[in-house]
Amino acid sequence: MNFSSINNTSSLLAQRYARLNAAAYSSSLVRLATGKRINRGADNPAGLIASENLSATLAALDAETSANERAMSQASTADAAMGEVSGLLTEAKRLVSANANTAGVSPEEKAANQMQLDAVLSSVNRISNTTSFNGAKLLDGSFTLSASGQKLAVASVAAGSVGTVDDGNGTTYTLSDLGNGKALAINGGNVTTAGEVVDQAINDVATMRGRIGAYQTNTLESRLNQISTSREQLSSALSMLRDTDYAMETSQSIRYQLLSAASMKLLGKAQQQHRQHILSILA
Repeated sequence: MNFSSINNTSSLLAQRYARLNAAAYSSSLVRLATGKRINRGADNPAGLIASENLSATLAALDAETSANERAMSQASTADAAMGEVSGLLTEAKRLVSANANTAGVSPEEKAANQMQLDAVLSSVNRISNTTSFNGAKLLDGSFTLSASGQKLAVASVAAGSVGTVDDGNGTTYTLSDLGNGKALAINGGNVTTAGEVVDQAINDVATMRGRIGAYQTNTLESRLNQISTSREQLSSALSMLRDTDYAMETSQSIRYQLLSAASMKLLGKAQQQHRQHILSILA
């Protein structure tokens, strides 16, 4: 007796291939539906590990990009406010120079210039105390720009913090000493030293703006460009690992579908032939 006929080897073979083709077709549909060629560890264990590491690296780069962009905004805000201070200090220089001219300037004019200078000093202090970003004050001396492991302390631009000058006798003056009733008030004080203080204040603010600008260009922008390049390469690598090739996968899906249908049809024929063979034996 032919045992292969009793066991219906052809039917078993057709069943096995029908099951394999159906599973392959199902997996192909999943890849088409999700857009990913790796949807579970069994799809590609090594590829899954590599892709997860790449995804983690990309997430870290995205977070660093966000931090650098925020630092850029903070630096730009601080620079813009310092630009206003620079304009006010230029006006202070004009007022000091006007009162330093003894020819044809009346006491009333000097007093008026002092009033304007007091307003300038008040505005400088206001900008120093109120300039902020997301609740953090930027120009009161408490703020530090920080991103990608690089830091830059932002100095205060308050009148009492800029324009420090030593008169050579052990006395130190700052911009705040130009206020009415102070040692360097321009309506009666040492106008020459007052001019030196204003010049130093202008230099102090310009130097701080230069440092912030260098930090933006050489630290923040440079790092953002580097991150952008790295992210482009990593994203390409991740796409090659995980993303579905729709042209190829569609072709494969049709192939598996046809094979599955053919397997099922052949299975039906194998079972029918087996029944006929058994009946012929029993007849």
